[in-house]
Amino acid sequence: MCPGSKSKAAAERGLLDFIVLIVQEVVYNSLSPSYRELFTEIDLKDKSLVGDFQMMYDNDARYIYFHLLE
Repeated sequence: MCPGSKSKAAAERGLLDFIVLIVQEVVYNSLSPSYRELFTEIDLKDKSLVGDFQMMYDNDARYIYFHLLE
């Protein structure tokens, strides 16, 4: 992806200022159900991810979760 293309993609969706929250599975599991519903799961073993994706400090992590704040 070329420089600026991520911000261009965000702008095309009407997002000029945004924050991406990314949490590891251990944090996600400690959240109440209502907060868990805000997050989208990403399987780190998914073949669509480029290469072998590992989480810093947790090489056994299987999932991460993200939520976009506008």
